[in-house]
Amino acid sequence: ETSRVQLFKTPVIAVAPESLIAWPRVMARAFALLSLASGSALAFRAPGPVASSVMRGLVVQRRSFVVANTVENLSQEVHLLKTELTRKDAIIQGLLDTLSKTAITTTGKGYDISSTPLKDLCELTKEACDAVQPMLANFYEKIAEDRHGGVSKLKSDATYFTIADGVVQHLFIEHFLAGDKFAQIVGEEDESFVNIKTKPYMVDELVIPDEFVAVIDAARIKVDQLGTRLDAKAYKSITVFVDPIDGTREFATAQGEYVTMLVGYNDAIGNPIAGVMYRPLTSPCTWAAGAKTEEYTASVLDMANPPHPKGMLITDAAVSPFIRDLIEECGMERIPSVASGNRAMMLLEGKGGAYIRDTGGMAKWDTSAPTAVLEAFGGTMAKLVPFLEEDSLVPYTHLKAKKNLDFIPGTVQLTLSNAKNKKSFVKGETFVVNDVAVIKEYSCVQGLFAVDKAAMGDVKRFREAMLKVKKVDPPTFT
Repeated sequence: ETSRVQLFKTPVIAVAPESLIAWPRVMARAFALLSLASGSALAFRAPGPVASSVMRGLVVQRRSFVVANTVENLSQEVHLLKTELTRKDAIIQGLLDTLSKTAITTTGKGYDISSTPLKDLCELTKEACDAVQPMLANFYEKIAEDRHGGVSKLKSDATYFTIADGVVQHLFIEHFLAGDKFAQIVGEEDESFVNIKTKPYMVDELVIPDEFVAVIDAARIKVDQLGTRLDAKAYKSITVFVDPIDGTREFATAQGEYVTMLVGYNDAIGNPIAGVMYRPLTSPCTWAAGAKTEEYTASVLDMANPPHPKGMLITDAAVSPFIRDLIEECGMERIPSVASGNRAMMLLEGKGGAYIRDTGGMAKWDTSAPTAVLEAFGGTMAKLVPFLEEDSLVPYTHLKAKKNLDFIPGTVQLTLSNAKNKKSFVKGETFVVNDVAVIKEYSCVQGLFAVDKAAMGDVKRFREAMLKVKKVDPPTFT
């Protein structure tokens, strides 16, 4: 209903007359909000000579007089509007940054597009996981022997960071995925400095012991070779999310069977389309890969015998009242579990039928590969908010961004794990966030709803139970 907008020295809005007739109250409210947001009132004037002939409507132009009696009632709405506009701007900027790198040229001589580019990508990624596995196993054995000997350090968000974390990510991003083959690459340890070219090898201020140099070099050579086999033109629109060691705490405390490497591939609008989940410290290594659009799945899994379709995977922390009541309402059994990637693998293995949470602690490198793989295998991993409110299975938005692309003002409680500035979090206080700038850009702040293929027939039943439970104990999104 909006006509062409003309450019003036002052901001203008062009609105078709029928819009004002159809929605007078909506338009009046919009004018008032825009007045407050711009710091001055808005006046109406009929189209004059400057208006285009196709613009037979009203031009709304800034004036100096004040709209009375609106500031007190609408100031909060204006704040939320500004925050939402900021979030939308971040989404648009993320899309533009990605799309600006998506030009693909296939007219060169001798260039053939694979009929299964995502399958090829997953298979090479799995081989890259195989290549770094011996190195990772060496690090794990060292840390398991002496967890306090200087090989690990504590990150500010209370999870353990190890040399292995930094080296594995470096091998994937700077060697396997190197160059301009992909639109964007996001890694959990992007702030780490890694040197594995000249001695002494280092991760941040930690010197890598000489005993690991040979195995690092061997992994680097293999990963470099695999990188040369990646199609240089087929993946220009893809954003990659890498979690080099999901379950770092478990890795650093000799619980390696729960550790996964996660590499997820996402389309130009941030939807997961392919991925690999890989447990490097089980014997044998267990893994799963998939790309739904190509009907591709592959795996080596530790299947439950018998399966537990009535199992609800829960975190090692206390469950929220919402999840507690949901488990009881659905007649399900609590299945303790750790690490996001491992939980997704457990769903594929039949060790639980659902993984649902309202409280956070997850990031998008925890959800990119698992979402793609679960969907390829017939399951789902989606945001809880749109599932509850709209009965929609919508994944998180996986794009490189400076602001959180899935944040909704007034719905998220600030925690130590989602706060961009740790000093803004005060223990014992409940603070609902209205400003997107307060939240980490990659925190998953809309909860999670994940089920395996066998439980997809129960999706309606899950939602009905949630709607009933939330009347007494609403979900707490963090």
